[in-house]
Amino acid sequence: MVGVVDRGRRRLILFTTSLAAFQTPYNSTVLSFITPVLGRYFHVPLYILVYVPIVYLIPLPTLMIALGRLSDIYGRARVFKVGFALFVIGSIIGALAPNVYILILSSLLMGIASSILSPGSAAIVSQVFPEGERGFALGINAMSVYLGLTSAPFLGGIITQFLGWRSVLLITTILSILGLVISFISMRGIDILRRSIPIDVYGSTNYALALLSIVMYLLLSAMNNWFNYIYLLIIGVALLILFVLIENRIRNPMLELSLFTRNISFMAGNLTALLNYISTYSIPFLLSLYLQAVLGYNPFMAGLILVSEPIFMAALSPINGRLSDRYGSREIAALGMGIIGVAFVMLLVLNIRNLMNIAISLAVLGIGFGFFSAPNTNSVMGSVTSDH
Repeated sequence: MVGVVDRGRRRLILFTTSLAAFQTPYNSTVLSFITPVLGRYFHVPLYILVYVPIVYLIPLPTLMIALGRLSDIYGRARVFKVGFALFVIGSIIGALAPNVYILILSSLLMGIASSILSPGSAAIVSQVFPEGERGFALGINAMSVYLGLTSAPFLGGIITQFLGWRSVLLITTILSILGLVISFISMRGIDILRRSIPIDVYGSTNYALALLSIVMYLLLSAMNNWFNYIYLLIIGVALLILFVLIENRIRNPMLELSLFTRNISFMAGNLTALLNYISTYSIPFLLSLYLQAVLGYNPFMAGLILVSEPIFMAALSPINGRLSDRYGSREIAALGMGIIGVAFVMLLVLNIRNLMNIAISLAVLGIGFGFFSAPNTNSVMGSVTSDH
């Protein structure tokens, strides 16, 4: 059992886990944002360029749960450091890429790194922070996630405009090295090893192949006919059914399905987060393309217009994380989702050729994120034991 971690080390752990939480959505979004620049630089068509951000995302649904389970067994801090190391390697390869295909390879490596860091950040924070401080710490962590997601167009626009697109990846390298060094300093002795627990090879393989089949169906069908690749969807669904059967019958499953059937707080929090991501993830990407390709703004100006969202989100997430420790998460998170809904209505009915309308709508969206993200994460992480 790990002893109490002193306040100074907890602050360093919070910093490095927040940096990791920032890295995943930031790099995903910034790779999408600089796609028009990459097209002009490499002189390749859009149907090839889209693989740069897409291959980054593929490991997240297919590998995240399996790698999270692996970190439960072999030590969360140890596996967490591997994630930062992969980010360093992938970002260096990308910054030096002589062609778009090497850049796609580097994006895949960073995606695998993200599938390690994403579940690891919140798990480590929940492990080392006591209950009265956990909501605030998870608020900082959640703030970092949404800050990475929403500030990428702004920061990526500035960096690309003045330093070039390769500098975007070089800065990722620097941040990853910083996170790796601090994690070695701050995370000594916090691992809880459970090597006696066997790895669920069959369940992990089925789950990864099922989601890979479904993701590839959606990807290929979006660029072709939706019925040409229907066999991939059928294979994916069949493998998911097989996965559920396997997980219900083995002793140490990769994913304990009872968490969803017997733990209402865990199920509801994850479902709400899923719906939140589905509805909001594309907004920075679509608006960045709209501002650059349709309205003709350069990357710097496009990023500047999009910055209103992360400002409000970053300011409110820690505050509402603290409030969720004191008053509970349900009402605060529900209010946040309601405010996000208002932002969608504004984007729908307002004239988005008017930049002020875009900025105000994004500001409302950022306020909604600030109310939703930290309390919802606190609710989910507080509903399970440290073993999960």
